[in-house]
Amino acid sequence: MKNFLISAGVDAVVILFSYYLFKTVIPGPARHKIYEKFMSSMAKFIIYIFLLAAIITGVTAFIMYRTRYISYLNIISAGLMSVIVGFVVSTVPTRGIGDKQNLEGKKV
Repeated sequence: MKNFLISAGVDAVVILFSYYLFKTVIPGPARHKIYEKFMSSMAKFIIYIFLLAAIITGVTAFIMYRTRYISYLNIISAGLMSVIVGFVVSTVPTRGIGDKQNLEGKKV
């Protein structure tokens, strides 16, 4: 249980770090276009995330088997998926279409 909590905490830190990293590196309009292109519907989002998770876990498992570090598979594949989750979260638009109009209307 202790190892699980440590791994979960590290994964949460990796998600937050990758979120802020991608948010600062990729400009807002580019992130929004990525979101619109790949994750415009919930079905596409679920399919892409599932395929990405399967591919990352499969490639990681293959590498771990070849290097005989298979005992670390659950830690490393979860860490890699945490980076992907941080990227996906950073692409989600944080402002709506009407936010700019609402902000301009509130200025006094």
